[in-house]
Amino acid sequence: MIDYRVTEAEIRIEDCLNKNISFAVIAGAGSGKTSLLIKTLKSVLHKEGRKLRQNGQKIACITFTKRAVNVIKKRLEFDDVFEVSTLHSFLWAQLSGFNHDIRKSLINFRLPLLIEKEKGKDNGGKSKSALAARNKAELIQRELDALHTVSSFHYSDSNYGNYLEGKLGHDDIISIAVYLLNNNVTFRKILGLRYPYIFIDEAQDTNGDILAGFNLLGDGNCLPLTGYFGDPWQQIYDGSIGDFFPPKNGEIIKKDENFRCSISVIKLLNAFRKDLCQYPAGENSEREGSVVFHLIKAEVPELPRNQYSEEQISRALSKMDKALMNWAWDKEDNVMRLFLVRQMIARRLGFPTINKLFTGGYSSIRSQELFESGEHYLLHPLISLICPLIISHQKGDKRKVLSVLQSNCPFFNSEGPNATKSLQSIIDLSVSFVEQLYKIWCEGTIRDILQFCMENQLIEISDLLQSHLLRNPRTEIFDPEVHGIEKNDWLTDSLFSMDTKELMAYYHFISQNTPYSTQHGVKGEEYKKVLVVYDDVEASWNNYNFGKILTPGLSGHPTEGQLNRGRKLAYVSFSRALDDLRVILFTPDPEEAKNELLGSGLLCPDQVELGD
Repeated sequence: MIDYRVTEAEIRIEDCLNKNISFAVIAGAGSGKTSLLIKTLKSVLHKEGRKLRQNGQKIACITFTKRAVNVIKKRLEFDDVFEVSTLHSFLWAQLSGFNHDIRKSLINFRLPLLIEKEKGKDNGGKSKSALAARNKAELIQRELDALHTVSSFHYSDSNYGNYLEGKLGHDDIISIAVYLLNNNVTFRKILGLRYPYIFIDEAQDTNGDILAGFNLLGDGNCLPLTGYFGDPWQQIYDGSIGDFFPPKNGEIIKKDENFRCSISVIKLLNAFRKDLCQYPAGENSEREGSVVFHLIKAEVPELPRNQYSEEQISRALSKMDKALMNWAWDKEDNVMRLFLVRQMIARRLGFPTINKLFTGGYSSIRSQELFESGEHYLLHPLISLICPLIISHQKGDKRKVLSVLQSNCPFFNSEGPNATKSLQSIIDLSVSFVEQLYKIWCEGTIRDILQFCMENQLIEISDLLQSHLLRNPRTEIFDPEVHGIEKNDWLTDSLFSMDTKELMAYYHFISQNTPYSTQHGVKGEEYKKVLVVYDDVEASWNNYNFGKILTPGLSGHPTEGQLNRGRKLAYVSFSRALDDLRVILFTPDPEEAKNELLGSGLLCPDQVELGD
């Protein structure tokens, strides 16, 4: 067992707390950032807790996800002196009720920016996109002109606002807060008085204008004290700051321990990243682990637009499977396989058609995001209710069937039409419903499934989903110029016409019941063995090119954007491995790629192998 030692970062943070100096902690992967944050919060509680309670003040801790909020609250034993929340929740708690200031920020800042954005899309022509932008700009202008009639505002957990109804969306909250932090001294003073200590977790994923606003709260040597925790190299989402800095006169503190990864993986991370040199600092100092790059010759795409044919994809997957067999990883149940995009995962797991539909021409960026999270309104009832019911029915678990129905279905809840019936009659009724549902599942379409559930009150159905189920399918040939705004109709009709064969595979993937994930999807996770697959042709994504990042001499140099995004995503992917890391790289010339990887100092000779 390794004895715990106080780290240099802990010592420097304590010094900052004692001197009321703000700071920013750069904490590499596996460095114990969350533990350090918790220790910092508890240290402030120990030193200032009684005084803060007497003054009615709190310690703010802002983190990136609701899941992280729950984890931090639990580790702080739910002490109410801490205000732990996501950024949007925290900001709205400060803005709520300040209707005059909200209205002023909308009039002077938010809505004029939205109008200019739409005008920028309007080229003055008569195309559908130009007309849509023109109409949107005129609508926002009308809302701006009538804002004085809105008496109060509320925050709706959605992307978009309805200003004349006083409804504010996610982006509105950020914009309003930025405006007030920069232009309203009173707002800043009130915020500082409420929260003499403000700590932000995952600072690299925070809006840059918000961090700049927080930096105005104190100049680094007086309260409120702000402390940022994060890692610029783990910023993999667009729209966040990446590099972050403390307020003026604040300190930058680097945390260079790595308590997660094996020695071999840490050596790779240090060779890949030059600004932070980590060392094994826990029991991992006794784990050598292993790193191997497996180079496979990439085929020239046979289809138009630089796409692989189905036969080529099958051959690529076979080569990947062969490498897994050679490493004796094919039978391992603790290997996480990471791909850049879902295309190959969908093909391997069995939901390629659904994946193609929600990433194709009928889909929008928002629809794709909701599909990837399992929250799309067309799929959510199927994933949250129908698939668990089918699985429970197939297992013959009547008790689970009833539990799922009572938890999710209007017809079976405690205030529904069956509330007064006996338990046995409810069980019999649930069995009857699910037997009918299962017959449709086996023989019908997705429309049939949803129609049955709607008619029998098995799902909470949104107005939008209901409208699609009640209308006739579109029969026109889709034309992007003519039907662009209505393309969701074609998306819906295509999904409705499908059978259920792919749904269960999609359900298991979304429920994280498979050893597959995208590289974006495992941030914050860790696995004993990790396989990372790089195939820039299969990815078909100009934002990334890992051949150019790893072997620029062979593949050409990446753009600045590809380099910035790609190396961060690679760093996040590599650093998920506790013990062993394998990287499969499809490349036009494996031999030359090997020589370049060795020449760059990234790998040793025994860490690179050539495929067939």
